[in-house]
Amino acid sequence: MADIDQKLIQKAQRGDRRAFGKLVKKYRNKVLYLAYDLLGNYDDAQDVAQSVFLRVFSGIRNFKGKSSFSTWLYRITVNLSIDFKRSKYRRSSVSIDKNIRDEDDPMPGKIILRDKDKDPLERLEIKDLNEQIENALDTLSEQQREAFVLRHYHGMSMDEISKILECKPGTVRSHLFRAINKLREYLKEDENMQN
Repeated sequence: MADIDQKLIQKAQRGDRRAFGKLVKKYRNKVLYLAYDLLGNYDDAQDVAQSVFLRVFSGIRNFKGKSSFSTWLYRITVNLSIDFKRSKYRRSSVSIDKNIRDEDDPMPGKIILRDKDKDPLERLEIKDLNEQIENALDTLSEQQREAFVLRHYHGMSMDEISKILECKPGTVRSHLFRAINKLREYLKEDENMQN
């Protein structure tokens, strides 16, 4: 844990709201991007991020520092994203307003392939590919998507992911292996259907 984080956490544990605000400012985009990567919808990600920081605010006094603050924060984000997704699924098993991203998407970190300098046809192809990738991610199990997103979108190590997901590094590798194979299979099938 960074020295600055540790000082801010200690102050926040004593009730210093400014110190907590600094922690929120430092981590809010990371939490928002992770929630977005797990949920695929910006509005839902904002709701989850807000819930994450409310949960952290109410539980920071119980934070013992056995793991890093970011690991604790990401674990809460993953859990609340899962809960949100499950409750949303229970409310409506079929969504008629699936989030289709376009050039004005407020979460550019998720779109790996974007270039506004491209001509309209190339931009349309990139948009289609991004939709294919998102659809492929939707085929993964929760554990596979979590591991894939943490590793490939957020660049975390196996050890970091295993702490966040509370499982062994070998289990993380297994989830990643299955996720990558499933994504390859889906994208290959999708390509064959288009030809």
